[in-house]
Order: sequence, then structure tokens, then C-alpha cells
Amino acid sequence: MDMAKLKTNIKRFFSNPNTLTFLLIIVLIIVIYVIYSYMITAAVKPSSLPYSQKTIKEKTEITAEMIGKVDISGTFISNDGDNLVQNKGKIIGKYVNKGYTISQNSFFYNEALTNETVSEETWLTNIPDGYTVYKLKVDFHSTYGNSIMSGNFIDLYLKAGVELANEKKTGEKDPRELIYAQFVKSIQVLAVVDEKGLDVFLNTDDGEQPQPKYLYFSVPNEVFELLTKANMLGCEFIPVPRNAGYSENPAETEITNQTLQAMIENQSISIIPD
Repeated sequence: MDMAKLKTNIKRFFSNPNTLTFLLIIVLIIVIYVIYSYMITAAVKPSSLPYSQKTIKEKTEITAEMIGKVDISGTFISNDGDNLVQNKGKIIGKYVNKGYTISQNSFFYNEALTNETVSEETWLTNIPDGYTVYKLKVDFHSTYGNSIMSGNFIDLYLKAGVELANEKKTGEKDPRELIYAQFVKSIQVLAVVDEKGLDVFLNTDDGEQPQPKYLYFSVPNEVFELLTKANMLGCEFIPVPRNAGYSENPAETEITNQTLQAMIENQSISIIPD
């Protein structure tokens, strides 16, 4: 075989423009096929994702028992991959962020998770100067079927029985009349807790929602003093919820009935420290 002639023929073959165009087309087809096959495989091949096996409410720590695994199409992951948490280890020990609830059978997203430092902030964290926390005893019915929630602005009505003056001096026991009137308006609810002091709206292991025992408020110091005196005198406070607009555009917390205020102050004294 004449090697020189063979080399010449090969050189002529590859130097032919038509030949180069043909080869480039073949290479391009192969590249497109490889890329397409890879994309199809990635989309069809299932991936294992962690999901919530129960409804988890805000501020709840997420444990391994709450998390399951399910195989899902890679297309879903590629479409939502930036925010979707795909590693179970990155979920365990985290808390559900404030304002979020992870529903049963839902996936976990970064925006709904937070660390312990943030979640441990309580309703006592941001009480302003000159304000004091007041605790009001309630039950399921007085909270309107557990409809009063933290963050709501509500009013407090005062209920009391007052002895009437017996003008005839008959010696008989004085009758009583009922007082029921608005006393304080626009009080923000800081927390609704059960008898153990736990937030009634947080997730529970047994699936049953706890019964409310106390409402916590933050009120100006002078209002706190007046509420405490009224309570010691035997007055009862009734929480009254308002509509959504009342909470969205709250007014200043203040006493609304000066007659009741005077009645309470006349039956008590304030000792001013030196």
C-alpha cells in the first residue's frame, strides 16, 4: 500500500468543505442526543424528599418522628429546588417560623424554617418601657370558643355587683345591682395559654387543642394598677373581641369609663414610694 497516496487522500477528504460540514452535523446531533437523554433521565428519575407526617404549627421544634420520605419526580424538584429542603438532616432540630404552619403531607421550605435562637423569642421580648403584663383568667367560652388569638386587639368589659343604699334603714340586707360596661379599649393579646402555661395554638402530640386558661396583655402601668385593684375588689373582666379592622388599625390602650375608674380608686389607696 502506498502510504504517501493514502495520506494525500485522507488530507483531501478532511479538507473538503462538504466533508467538514457533514462531520460537524454528526457531532452536533450526538451532543444534542446526549443532553436530551440526560434531561429526560433527570426528569423521570424519582428523588426522595422529606415531608411532614403531621401538621406542625409555628414555633414548634421539628423532630425526626415528624418527617417521612417520599419519591417524587425530578421535574418538581428542578422547578422549586431553590426553596425546597431536600435533606432531612437540615430539618431536624429546626423550628417552624412565626406566621407559618406546615400542613400534613407537605414538603419543607426554607422560608418556613428557623433556628432555635429566633423561635425562642417570646411575647415578653418586646414589651415597651412603662408597660406591665397583666394575666386574665379565662376559659373556652369566655374566649368565644377559643377565637381570641395572640396579636388580636380586644376590649375589656367590667362586671360587678354593687350594694344599693337602704334609705329606709329597715335593717334588711341591702339589695345589689349589676354593673356591666366597657372599661378598657384596644388591648393587644400577647399570648393565650393553657393551665401548663403553653400556647394553646401550638401543635400538640395527641392532636387535641389545649383549653385556654389565661390571656396575657401588655398595658400601661397605670392601667395595670387599676385592673389589679378592681380584681382585688371582686370585679370581673370580660374579654370582648372585635373585627379584623380593629386589630389592623389599633387605637391607644386607655380607660374608657371614668365613673368606674373613680369608683375603684375611691375604694382603694395608692402608696407612693419615697
